[in-house]
Amino acid sequence: MKIKDLFCPKRRRDLFLLGERRLAKLEEEGRYSCYRNTRATLRKLARYLGTEHFPVGRMTPELVGGFRDYLLNEVGNHPNTATENLKILSQLIDAAGLRHNPCRAVPKSRVERQRTYLLEEELSRLMALRLKSGSEMEVARDLFFVECRTGLRISDLLQLRWSSYDGVNLHLQMQKTGRLVTVPVTGGVRAVLERYRDLFTQTDDFVFPMLRSDGGEGGLFSHAKSLIYATGRVNLQIKRLARKAGIQKKISTHTGRHTFATMLISKGASIYDVKELLGHRDVKVTQVYARLVDRRKQELMELLE
Repeated sequence: MKIKDLFCPKRRRDLFLLGERRLAKLEEEGRYSCYRNTRATLRKLARYLGTEHFPVGRMTPELVGGFRDYLLNEVGNHPNTATENLKILSQLIDAAGLRHNPCRAVPKSRVERQRTYLLEEELSRLMALRLKSGSEMEVARDLFFVECRTGLRISDLLQLRWSSYDGVNLHLQMQKTGRLVTVPVTGGVRAVLERYRDLFTQTDDFVFPMLRSDGGEGGLFSHAKSLIYATGRVNLQIKRLARKAGIQKKISTHTGRHTFATMLISKGASIYDVKELLGHRDVKVTQVYARLVDRRKQELMELLE
């Protein structure tokens, strides 16, 4: 894009130029996840339209609907991913100041993803596995256990430092929401943490030594990329652990949060208390765990028939 084009009204309303500006703003704000999703949407849109220059005013409901079908049928995106892509496109069109946004005329749908969680017995089997001391598999297993018992996200646990642990509570700022939280440490979690504290004595050391710089490429969003790389390594080990423990469920790091929530609700915890512990902004997000518990109760009752 030449400098003179920036002063051309038609080019200022170019959809992909608006996308470039959006990416620059996200980069400035350090919002890697949004940056990555927006960049992916723009690339798919360019392939669909067959061009990287497209006036916003030419976007119609028919084109938006075609883009949705392209994402679902040719790219093979999940319906939720396609809906998220259309949401990003809608935001770019809104930024152009159009009176009528064609995205609003296109039906969108979200599918509730299956949330997998572990039962107490399954988590116990994972913890009973005999693993090589100090191995990456052991560290991943212990990190996952702490997630199951605290509800903390993998991004928070990967960045957890000893300065955040006072022997009774964990004090940290959540990566996703920026909220400052204090998480009480139970006996099982304390036993895991104390075992690691014997190995790492510096207050700025990571509690779980999984986050390393070798996953990043340096430069833009290097820390965020390292988090994604470390999360992938933990996920790989968790899947291997499940197979070793004879667990047939497809689990990942986020299964820990699901396990934490369902265990609390099944033991009578208020959904509003669980909402606060998980750091959800809206209780509607937390209600899915109550439905999971109800479904589990129904399955157990059906065993009597």
